[in-house]
Amino acid sequence: MNLLERVKTLFLKGNARSVRAKKNVVLTIVIKAFGVLIGFIYFPLSLDYLGAVKFGIFLTLLSIVDWFLNFDIGIGHGLRNRFGEAVAYNNDEKAVHYVSTAYFTLGTIVTILTGVLLILNFTLPWTLWLNIAPNLTAEVEILGAIIIIAFGIRFVSSNIYEIFFALQKMAYVEFFSFLTKASFLVLILLIPFVVEDSLLLFGTAKSLTFALVPLAVGLYYFRRNFSKYKPSLKYVRLDYFKDLFSLGIKFFLIKIAMLVIHQTNNILIASFVSLEGVPQYEAAYKYLSIFMMLFVILNNQLWPSNLDAYAKGDYAWMKKSMRIVLKIWVGTVVLAALMVIISPFIYELWLRDNLYIPIVISIAVAGSICLTTWVNMFNLVLNGTGKIKLQMYAWIFAAVINIPASLFFVKVLNLGVVGIVLGTITSLIPLAILSPLQVLKILARKEKGIWAK
Repeated sequence: MNLLERVKTLFLKGNARSVRAKKNVVLTIVIKAFGVLIGFIYFPLSLDYLGAVKFGIFLTLLSIVDWFLNFDIGIGHGLRNRFGEAVAYNNDEKAVHYVSTAYFTLGTIVTILTGVLLILNFTLPWTLWLNIAPNLTAEVEILGAIIIIAFGIRFVSSNIYEIFFALQKMAYVEFFSFLTKASFLVLILLIPFVVEDSLLLFGTAKSLTFALVPLAVGLYYFRRNFSKYKPSLKYVRLDYFKDLFSLGIKFFLIKIAMLVIHQTNNILIASFVSLEGVPQYEAAYKYLSIFMMLFVILNNQLWPSNLDAYAKGDYAWMKKSMRIVLKIWVGTVVLAALMVIISPFIYELWLRDNLYIPIVISIAVAGSICLTTWVNMFNLVLNGTGKIKLQMYAWIFAAVINIPASLFFVKVLNLGVVGIVLGTITSLIPLAILSPLQVLKILARKEKGIWAK
């Protein structure tokens, strides 16, 4: 058997769910690789165009607005699960009710939230809290308003991706993400010919591309391939909202806790370390999170696959997929260690003299990412089964201790950017213990009490 035939046999081996999962994962990895390449190209271009301080301001702004605009009370994740269940049982009528109710609810939330954020943007002295120079205040406030509006559009329109995820068409979502990044790369190559060093123009280009692409995808697919799921006010049902919300609120609380742990790092660095520290952390994270993207791909594919397997009582498939993912995780830890060792050479080649990143930051970030992927690996099963109550409590606890822990490492031990990352690691330790224990109980069918909720 030649190599081509072996590869073909590997992909076609297994049941329909496994074959579909393998094809989607491989195709997504290929597309993701191109997206990562684009990200690596436009990061130094952005840094060179704006400089460390302005680029730090922009990254911090994105973190703040993205944090607020994740207040969708878990409707997106609830839609993925409930819509996926409806489609699995060929209930298109139920599916369109879920889609319509989700879009209506999110549209209402985003209208109110965007209005509130715009008012706060122009009334609160938040630029002082982030140590932004007075000569940049007006430009930053205008950019803040543009980002808020753009993220509001993305807040609702990106839920089309939840439908793709539920239908196990993850590669499509990755392709749309690639188009988004490619569009921004084209713009960032053109912007320097228009005006030099414009934070406003740069931020507008980034915000609009990331908002308008999912909007265009939704308008296109709801007119064609997903026409039977097209949202409409006549299909909005209050009882369906309760169904989305009952599961979605748990995902929402988990999501908010994750945001506190992962998305506040830039804000904490800007406020308690320095604005220059923000691109240092972002560069290290972008470089070392390459292998974490594999777990994002696996999560998006295996979440609906586990949902389907659990609904049909196929525990053997769930155990087998868990063993495979565990082997992949071990491989990524080895890869992370190698990446840290060669990181000084990579940063020099990638960023030149624009930014210096101490190796201790890389070590801390690598540790944080490895711990995050360990937790996410077990969440593949927990999210698919919907037994996330214990996970929710653990994430909330982690969020509560994250900021105090980070400030302890920064203020008391004076560890700077590394201290912020150590705060993240500390907060994730309880999750790293509880999540695998619950999964072991579920797969052994011995879960009881809080372990079964």
